[in-house]
Amino acid sequence: MAGMTPDAGGGFGGAGQSNAAFKQQLNKIYAWYTGGFVLFVVVLAILEQMGMGREMIGYVFLGATVLLYAGIGVMSRTNDAAEYYVAGRRVPAVYNGMATGADWMSAASFIGMAGTLYLTGYGGLAFIMGWTGGYCLVALFLAPYLRKFGQFTIPDFLGARYDGNFPRFLGIIAAILCSFVYVVAQIYGVGLITTRLAGVPFEVGIFVGLAGILVCSFLGGMKAVTWTQVAQYIILIIAYLIPVIWLSVKQTGVPVPQLIYGSQLEKVTAREAELIKDPKELEVAPFSRHVPMLFLRS
Repeated sequence: MAGMTPDAGGGFGGAGQSNAAFKQQLNKIYAWYTGGFVLFVVVLAILEQMGMGREMIGYVFLGATVLLYAGIGVMSRTNDAAEYYVAGRRVPAVYNGMATGADWMSAASFIGMAGTLYLTGYGGLAFIMGWTGGYCLVALFLAPYLRKFGQFTIPDFLGARYDGNFPRFLGIIAAILCSFVYVVAQIYGVGLITTRLAGVPFEVGIFVGLAGILVCSFLGGMKAVTWTQVAQYIILIIAYLIPVIWLSVKQTGVPVPQLIYGSQLEKVTAREAELIKDPKELEVAPFSRHVPMLFLRS
């Protein structure tokens, strides 16, 4: 990725910036962004107390989000292939990790994780470990070789490494098959979120959401996507941490949930064992195992 200051090409980040100055500029911009986001949420909360309806709040939040990400996409526009496909290979490690984390905490992961755990229970954590481990495997065993060969995608790497179009074709097929299920879940999540916030039909929500994504990513490619994901990470991590910290304080008085997670899990496990042995629970146990599937079919 490149920096956040407009360069001669109209994009984010001048090539002449040193890495230190570039990172300092990023820190400043995302610090202002975080403060602006917190202020925005506070203003919406005040407006809600003053009588603004939930539907209007949804429109405002969705519109502000799309405008923000579209602005990042427009300011990150570039004609350089390295900037478009790999963000210029100059993303600081922390921001690269934030972008990767936001990608993990996407609609497919968030909704899919909840659904998987609901259907399969504790065993569903195996799927979470699987795709989390996949991120690490890609970062350790694929990304360095793509960089070494100067290629942007796995099909390009296979074509250059094995000198032919057939390996490239196999790479394309594998990439499509691996990403198809993920993309379907992502699109479903986009439609669901747009529908809930804007109140539009689900089908319309899909196209509205995809149009916003296209504007954000089409002009700037990976450069725009990475900066957008860093912005998303800040929103997501705040949304994740606030309820967890609040529950931790309410239950234990400790504001660091990681320190008391083990003890709380023991209490939950013990309580679960008590509920399983409850006579009323035993009466409905033969029917409860079918509830998840009936819920999905309804």
